[in-house]
Amino acid sequence: MSNRPRDGYTLAWSYGGGVQSTAIACLVTNGTLPVPDIVVMADTGREASIVWRYLREHVSPLLKTVGCVVETAEHSLATVDLYSFSGKLLIPAYTKRGDKMGQLPTYCSVEWKRRVVRRYLRQRGVKKCDLWIGITTDEAHRVKDADVAWITHRWPLIDLNMKRADCVRVIAEAGLPPAPRSSCWMCPFRGAEEWAGLEAMDFKAAQALDEKIREHDPDVYLLRSGQPLTREAASGKGGTDGCEGGYCWT
Repeated sequence: MSNRPRDGYTLAWSYGGGVQSTAIACLVTNGTLPVPDIVVMADTGREASIVWRYLREHVSPLLKTVGCVVETAEHSLATVDLYSFSGKLLIPAYTKRGDKMGQLPTYCSVEWKRRVVRRYLRQRGVKKCDLWIGITTDEAHRVKDADVAWITHRWPLIDLNMKRADCVRVIAEAGLPPAPRSSCWMCPFRGAEEWAGLEAMDFKAAQALDEKIREHDPDVYLLRSGQPLTREAASGKGGTDGCEGGYCWT
């Protein structure tokens, strides 16, 4: 499927803030991809500070050269926050039951990103939409069709047969510094190195949330080790290996 706009369809791009999205920005500005009608980033209210800073300092100025602006879909468009209406925690936190650790399902991406972007597009008057999503060939297992008739998902990087490594190369060729991985500061899919690299303000917020979720359930943690979140605990076996294949939007 061509990445060019179809007659009667709005060409929109769900900007995620990470490596793949930055590569798409480079490809739009160098003419490989067309300029979308709408570029929107869902604000989860918890995106790592470095992601917003990279957007402000590098991606936004780049896209401005082709008259493109990343719009923000505010978190107020989500109908739920940390907990579902039935009281279920929406983030994939770890649970301790006796001497066994489990993990909750990932619902936050659907509620805070996918549905928020859709509501935003509807507010913008979009009737039919081709929606770009930044997935590369090495993440092809994440490819899923939209479950609403008015949106058709498109994967421009897959159409260009690009891997994540190709995205890193494209970003470097555009003269940009390495892009951060998009993630919420409290995401349990975060390795020890990523916890260590989290900025002080974000880490403090994650610690507060870690404590808050145990007010609701005393056996739930952000760390796989089942320990309260501290720098020391996160630097050991408490983290995961990170988000290898991507969990958001899927």
